[in-house]
Amino acid sequence: MNKHTPEITPDEQAELFDQAEQLAKTWDALGREVDDENRFPTETVEPYKQSLITAMAVPKRYGGLGADILTASRVARILANGDPSIALAYNMHQAMVGIFRNSPALDESVREWIMRAVGEDRKILCGPFSEARAGLSGLADTVAVPEGDGWRITGKKNWSTLVLGSDLIALNATVTDADGSLPTDFKEHAQREAVFIIPTDSPNLTVDHTWDTMGMRGTGSHTLVLDGTPATPAMYGGNFRQGLIGEAEWAAMGFAGVYLGLADKAYRVAKDILKDKHLGATMGGQDTDVKQVGYVQHALGRMWWQIEVADRVVDATGRIAVDGGFEEWAAAERKPRWDTVKVATTEAAMSVTDEAFRLVGGSSFRRGHVLERLYRDARAGYLHSFTTNQLFDYVGRYELGLIG
Repeated sequence: MNKHTPEITPDEQAELFDQAEQLAKTWDALGREVDDENRFPTETVEPYKQSLITAMAVPKRYGGLGADILTASRVARILANGDPSIALAYNMHQAMVGIFRNSPALDESVREWIMRAVGEDRKILCGPFSEARAGLSGLADTVAVPEGDGWRITGKKNWSTLVLGSDLIALNATVTDADGSLPTDFKEHAQREAVFIIPTDSPNLTVDHTWDTMGMRGTGSHTLVLDGTPATPAMYGGNFRQGLIGEAEWAAMGFAGVYLGLADKAYRVAKDILKDKHLGATMGGQDTDVKQVGYVQHALGRMWWQIEVADRVVDATGRIAVDGGFEEWAAAERKPRWDTVKVATTEAAMSVTDEAFRLVGGSSFRRGHVLERLYRDARAGYLHSFTTNQLFDYVGRYELGLIG
């Protein structure tokens, strides 16, 4: 038994996958519209809440299914086959549920409150932790100034994915001295960086609609603005670095599922087009089916292989979680080892969509073509932490004995 040991039964898992398939069909029909209109589809919130998916990772004692991290990743993959941007938005909720389910930094009363809010009341969580200065890797400029037995939180959070569909917001803020001043010592600053879980309808909290991007437009990842938003002791979620980074596998496996689903969809679309496409009149005086062209067959096989390799990385990583093999990893190795699955799938998604573009040709370059949208969406993949470059850099330094 370990923190990733599943409680979900095979029958519950089958029903979960079936419900994901049904949602994916609805999201597929919305994909182009939400991309064109650059909006988060709020009409998806209630159907999502009514499904088993919302509380799939919540332990059974709190009203969920107790799904393991591999099952959750497979659900994300199914949903992304419908629309990757909508799936990526709801992946934020699942990542936060998984993190709070296991985080040792969380007081048990706070954990139970969050788990029951999701498992019994079907509340949705989002987790904006990035800021303009340094993203997730930098210490929080957002501050929590003590007031009475609680705090007033002030700051801005970029990339607030799912904020327009959430009931609760988890964020990081640095607890100041009583006069609002911050510690000058770096280590003390880090020790004071805490997680708070606040209701979306809290006072002095607004959303600045800044999300206008190349891809993943349906995530609605706007900027959250807090101007003295109150937080009570019951909303305190413990140390940020210990609590969030220590459970980073939930984000990594969720991202992996989404981008693997994106690659699935690009491959399927390209294959269906290539099966029916023909060259028409050629210099050779014959009408050639594209599927008879050797390099097309080779390239499609390569796309299949890339997805197959990424799929095996996801499966193996999920089984490492379920079997407890991760407990053998040194603490300094854990995040890069988990994030290997994110890098493998996002790089595969970018390569597959690129190849699909090349094979299908000019029609895919037109605005609104499904491959054009998937191509853009895939490019968000290497920006999630660890980015591809960050992973390689970290591992290189670790292997050379410079960190850890």
